[in-house]
Amino acid sequence: MSGETNLNPSGIGFLALLREDLQTHQSLFAQGFWAVAVNRLGNWRMGLPRLVRPPFTLLYDFMYRVVHWTARIELPYIIAVGRRVRIWHHGGCVLGACRIGDDVQIRHNVTLGKAHHADSLQSLPLIEDRVLIGAGAAVLGPITVGHDSMIAANAVVLADVPPHSLVGGVPARVLKTFDPSEQQATDFRTKV
Repeated sequence: MSGETNLNPSGIGFLALLREDLQTHQSLFAQGFWAVAVNRLGNWRMGLPRLVRPPFTLLYDFMYRVVHWTARIELPYIIAVGRRVRIWHHGGCVLGACRIGDDVQIRHNVTLGKAHHADSLQSLPLIEDRVLIGAGAAVLGPITVGHDSMIAANAVVLADVPPHSLVGGVPARVLKTFDPSEQQATDFRTKV
């Protein structure tokens, strides 16, 4: 995780990425879209030459604070956010992760971050692709949440989650393992 590089997904331009994020959130008024868009802006500006960057840094700082104050979502530019990430509801989201993968869906009051206050910034979780994170869930520490997994509402995840798993509880444990072929056939993410 570096604050000096553009962490936006490669292979797609900034405006095309914003259009895709808008389509994912289905509304210009979705506060999750605002948070993701400001994250994208913060990263885009890091690809500019240093001499051109200051006005965009001021714009980013202002917009970040507006989103934080109005939507209560913290998603700083130092977090790498994949494509088509959707934050469903505003309020209480603190999203500190090494990376949030593609097609991740996040509900309200979710915390992604360090397990202990004294931990370094490298002690953040990695959220792989196509993960669903339920309302009130906390994913803490240098762990990996495997692709195609679901985290139940109010779960506290403190250990790695294998791919294709449903985890829940405090502390979270694997409640179910999905059959990958069955999971793709039902494609539950499009029915949310």
